[in-house]
Amino acid sequence: MSIPYTYILLAATIISVVGTAPTLLSEETRKYSWIAPLISMVILLITTNIYLMAYIAFLVIIGALGVVTLMRLNSPIRGVDYMLVSIMIIATVLALYTSDLALVLLSLMLVSAPTYLLILMGDPSISIEVGVKYVVNMIIATVLFFVGAIMISSGPSLITYIIGFSLLLLGLSLEVGVAPMHEWVPDVFTAGNPIPVSIIASIAKIAPFIVAVKITLTSMELYKVSPYYLAYIASAFAVISMFLGNIGALTSKESPRVLAYSSIANMGYVMSAFAAAIMGAQEMGITLGLALVGLLLQLFMNAVGKMGFFNTVFSKGNNAVSTWLISLAFIGTPPLLGFWSKLYIILALVYGNLTWLAILLVINSVISVPYYVRLARELGTGWKGSLAEGLIIVFTIIVLSTTIPPSWLIKPIMNLVNYLILNL
Repeated sequence: MSIPYTYILLAATIISVVGTAPTLLSEETRKYSWIAPLISMVILLITTNIYLMAYIAFLVIIGALGVVTLMRLNSPIRGVDYMLVSIMIIATVLALYTSDLALVLLSLMLVSAPTYLLILMGDPSISIEVGVKYVVNMIIATVLFFVGAIMISSGPSLITYIIGFSLLLLGLSLEVGVAPMHEWVPDVFTAGNPIPVSIIASIAKIAPFIVAVKITLTSMELYKVSPYYLAYIASAFAVISMFLGNIGALTSKESPRVLAYSSIANMGYVMSAFAAAIMGAQEMGITLGLALVGLLLQLFMNAVGKMGFFNTVFSKGNNAVSTWLISLAFIGTPPLLGFWSKLYIILALVYGNLTWLAILLVINSVISVPYYVRLARELGTGWKGSLAEGLIIVFTIIVLSTTIPPSWLIKPIMNLVNYLILNL
């Protein structure tokens, strides 16, 4: 008799929290505070669903790398920060797995709230100002998202549904930094410490999109809402974010600020996949499957790339080979990870009758070439042989893991469509 996966998630949470607490009693024991969070994430792999396994495995790898990344920082909350990362990973798994609306919204809170503490790490004179700005924006984002989710989940009229969806989209955009709700991103990414910012720019982006997709697709199916209104609203956000992000990155001078605007552009690509998913919601077929693959792969690419780049910024440079490969992956150079993510988003857009948006996505990928080349030149300063070097090499290996068509990852993701419907 197999153990319900909800129990596995609960056990992982308990192990992370209870296992970390004793290690915080003294400076001597704090050096072991990474053990319980790491064990809690590895436990998540105990799933009988082969399709869910690929998703969870990637998250566990990213979570483990996040913990190692935080080891580079002399954190005043050493041990607690590791636990927060593990909670974010557990919540991100829960966001996809559960079919309960309350638990889906809880997962969003459990991903967002830990970042409030993480952003405060670093130079207090800078971190407090940046942290307050970030926390205020995230609280507003959560309120907008929750109000929108409740409105569209309660059987409203078409007008009320569109208002609710617009509020949910505004909350999502503010949460992940999609233009025009991106105002906090350049300042926080530039002034914040690169190590906690790497967590916020990577792990924290995944769950909000998954939750938004699940709530939107479920309510559309339940209340028979036409996809066109919603898809074009999401497409408008995607276009604004892609162009504003890429143009902002082209005109920025500091590497962290370039990365901030590139994040805005990347979230525009993911929003394009969201629009394609909406168009494919009624058939629950190839369009939705392609959109889900593109959405998750682009979020995975963003997670790997941003953690790699911000670790490099913290080190004031790193080996040129890795830096160039991550830059080329972000551009969408075949056959790296970023190529496959954009390819599947483009295919989903074409199948979903949003070809014009696919063309704009390709144009924006071309626009991004100069600033990614500039990042590679500025940050690729040579071999250093440190912990940072090892981290960057691991991120590069992940980017290179898809140099052949990654059917081992794509087929399981396409079968995750079954997890997108909630019980309302």
